[in-house]
Amino acid sequence: MVPQGYCRANELDKACFEVALGDVAGPIDSEYGYHLLLVTERTNCPKLDGRYTRIVRGDDGTGTKFVERGTGSSEELAKLTLQQVGFWLSVTFAGGALAEIAAKAADVVDTVPWE
Repeated sequence: MVPQGYCRANELDKACFEVALGDVAGPIDSEYGYHLLLVTERTNCPKLDGRYTRIVRGDDGTGTKFVERGTGSSEELAKLTLQQVGFWLSVTFAGGALAEIAAKAADVVDTVPWE
């Protein structure tokens, strides 16, 4: 989520805060081309969105449903936390492996300390 004024294209920035939650707007012409805009989450816009703050995929996987503000469950928070931890651990290990491969390929080090 970004604050108003974040987008470089004024047309997109304006549309982000005028389009109703869950509606598709567009095509929007800007200096960067044509865009379709779907607002899936927004906070601090009660006049525009009412009591809802985001839309999520429905239980059947095809539809959508609106989620009220402040209804995030502890299960969702635990799932998000686990996803983030897993992602950053993967990035850390992949980065280390890539650094080792690059160092060996460039003959920067003859051997690594753990070999």
